[in-house]
Amino acid sequence: MVLNTKNNLKLRSGIAVVTVSMILIFMMIITVVAMKLLIQGSKASGSSRRYLTVFDAAESGIEVGMLNIEIAAKEGTVPNDDDVSVGQRDVTLLIEHMFTGTVAGANIVFGGTGYEGVGTGISSGGSALFYRIESDAKGPVEEQAVIETAYRKIVGISVR
Repeated sequence: MVLNTKNNLKLRSGIAVVTVSMILIFMMIITVVAMKLLIQGSKASGSSRRYLTVFDAAESGIEVGMLNIEIAAKEGTVPNDDDVSVGQRDVTLLIEHMFTGTVAGANIVFGGTGYEGVGTGISSGGSALFYRIESDAKGPVEEQAVIETAYRKIVGISVR
């Protein structure tokens, strides 16, 4: 039996074309999937970065709230809620007085021998005002961070 080399070459070239075409299609599919994963990763990292800046703005709002309480205690007024802008993020503050109590170690707690003044003597202490501070920061897209904390202001002790 003699093989026809002309037909054999055509058959081989046909198989080669099909094989190369399948390899190219496979490589294109891998490229499309890789590009899609890269784009999704880029979007996720951008969203994460935006959320972190909003969270940082909310944290700064808590600091502003604590400063408002300190200023109000110094002036003898009620701390005010502020809407502030931190790094182009809108932050809404809510400062709420919860209760007033005594600080452990105060004369009043231990039935001390007399008034020595706030922050002096072995029985230093006094009364404290407890506040709830809520800081709500919003970002440009849909990012939002809300931080809530309790703050204790000891009367007679100033933060510098």
